[in-house]
Amino acid sequence: MSSVVGRNPTKFLFKLYDLARFDLFGRPWGNFGSIDITYRCNLNCKHCYFKEQGYDHEMSEEEWFQKFEEWRKDGFPFYQCSWVGGEPLMRQEMVAKGMKYFKSNVVATNGTIPLPNWPDVNFYVSVDGTAEYYRKMRGKDFYGRIKANADRPDLKVVASMVVAKSNYQCIPELLEEWSQTAVKGIMFQFYTPIRGQNEDLWLDFDLRDRILDDLIRYKRIYGDFIDLPESLFHLMKSDKCREITANCLYRTEAFCYDPTGEVKRPCMMGPKADCSRCGCVLPFHLYLLESRSLMFREVMRSLGRALGAQHRFSRRNRLRSGGYAEAG
Repeated sequence: MSSVVGRNPTKFLFKLYDLARFDLFGRPWGNFGSIDITYRCNLNCKHCYFKEQGYDHEMSEEEWFQKFEEWRKDGFPFYQCSWVGGEPLMRQEMVAKGMKYFKSNVVATNGTIPLPNWPDVNFYVSVDGTAEYYRKMRGKDFYGRIKANADRPDLKVVASMVVAKSNYQCIPELLEEWSQTAVKGIMFQFYTPIRGQNEDLWLDFDLRDRILDDLIRYKRIYGDFIDLPESLFHLMKSDKCREITANCLYRTEAFCYDPTGEVKRPCMMGPKADCSRCGCVLPFHLYLLESRSLMFREVMRSLGRALGAQHRFSRRNRLRSGGYAEAG
């Protein structure tokens, strides 16, 4: 499907307005969340939380749109939605129609399907390591395909890596390799243990703290190409993280719906996730946004990106000058 969804400038102005309004009056319940639009996926990744949830059917388009209209009557805010699954692009037409209800949309995809021409959508493409590590995590050799699909200067694409014990070693090479592509950045999250999965993927807190120290140093080299603020990495450290995840704002403020249209709790990861060892960035991002100064910074960051003012430095020159060695 190649049609352009939404109108970029209009949706951006709505985003600025809503961020400023949230700053003044607080965020209403349900202004963000996720919809598992399908249970189907064309991969079988060893670290996937979704496959442990056991879904085998999904709501029809007609049923979803009936639900959206019911939400509209009830005053649902329709601000931001993350379209997940499963592989959401396996229901591309449904997602395209559903996104028109929301001011802001995120599509989390494994990248094996060519990205549609949706310039006002934020795509998060799962990478999880350089070619060798990708094969270990994902079980198939699609690395070249997803890299080609993600290398779209006309779209807002961010690579997303779930850091686990089996792939953290390749973070420096991944940053250098993907910084030469058209993706806007890389986001790092940590593997969250799921009941029924292999515990070997879990990074203990000491190792996670050391990796976070490395990410903070890489952030000072790569700047905004690492698509998370340095302050978030500090919050994810072992001395702070468990208090934040125990009082997770995503759990209490977000909407999450499974493929059958039922509410999913405690979050998109479902009831088998070990929240005490959560590695998702969302609880920490929301914690940061509780600060008014940080909310204002998010407004200005959005404005800067829209005007093309995001700082794009020469990473090769930084690496050549010795900055990379300091981060090693």
